[in-house]
Amino acid sequence: MPAGMTRPHSTLHHGARAAVFGLVLLVPAHGGAAPGGRMDVGWSNAPRWRLPRERPPECPRGYAGGLVQVSKARCIGQGPKSQPDPEPPRPAREPPREEPPPRRPAPERPPPLVPEEPPPPRERPAARPPPPLAGGWPDATALMAMGPARCHDYLREHEVPFAALPAGEAPEVAIPVRLKGPVAGVTFTIPWSNDPERDHHAIWDCRLVAAFVPFARWLAARGITEVQYFSALRRGKIVRDKPRSQHNTGLALDLYALRQGGDAAATVEDHYPRRELRRCPAPGQAGPGAAPPAGAPMSDIYLALVCLAAERGLVHTLLTPDHDRAHANHLHLDLKPGQTSPVDPFISFHGL
Repeated sequence: MPAGMTRPHSTLHHGARAAVFGLVLLVPAHGGAAPGGRMDVGWSNAPRWRLPRERPPECPRGYAGGLVQVSKARCIGQGPKSQPDPEPPRPAREPPREEPPPRRPAPERPPPLVPEEPPPPRERPAARPPPPLAGGWPDATALMAMGPARCHDYLREHEVPFAALPAGEAPEVAIPVRLKGPVAGVTFTIPWSNDPERDHHAIWDCRLVAAFVPFARWLAARGITEVQYFSALRRGKIVRDKPRSQHNTGLALDLYALRQGGDAAATVEDHYPRRELRRCPAPGQAGPGAAPPAGAPMSDIYLALVCLAAERGLVHTLLTPDHDRAHANHLHLDLKPGQTSPVDPFISFHGL
């Protein structure tokens, strides 16, 4: 190489090698270019790059911080190693405050009205009792209007032996009583009852007993000494199946048979003539249902008994074997509340 020439390539190669092994940055030296316009390449005397100062992060409760770089600072959860690090709780944000709506002025209240004096009550005309029937017997609606005290007095006036029962013995009956002897000489019995003093079928409503006082006197005049019946009050399955039955409240009687003196009992099933009574005859007329003469057969007494109830309104309902198959062996007689007077009873005549 000619004299006076420099070897820049060697110098640069030597400087690059020094930068790799010495981890220094090759930068132009202070002072700029060398005399003569040449670039003077040397070691940099600039200050080294330093990491920022280390500081612990601000950690919430349950976390620990270490002296780590600021850019990598994090909080380490303290707890069992098997559990993941819990997330740090976030600061709760306060809900925005809603301004209350403007208050509306309260409406002005009208002045209180001065109550007018009520008109004087109108005088209602006194309720007239229904006209008494022949013999002075009240009809079924008049009997249903009686309370306990009046009904008990009614039975005593007509010499009916009875015992008033406490409400707990028959709570479904308004005025429960038991017969303690014959009514007008006629005994009312349940022939198959083993204990009539305890049998609930022998519990009557007092008003039903009152309704049978004229029946008993009419039957006694014709030689009848015993009336056999199925039940007055009835409980159990039939009550659930027929909730409208008056047996539910002791206001119905199923008449099974009649007996004259020492004769055998004449049952409805065997002695009631079916498909004969289409209507009751007028007073004084002959025919089915007319008043039977002395010694008349039991079939005539049964038909006349039905017409007696129909003409005098002694019951509200009377169902005969002509009504349906369920009544083939008895007569059903009942009282109902809320009926009009004079009574127009429902009688199951043949063909109606």
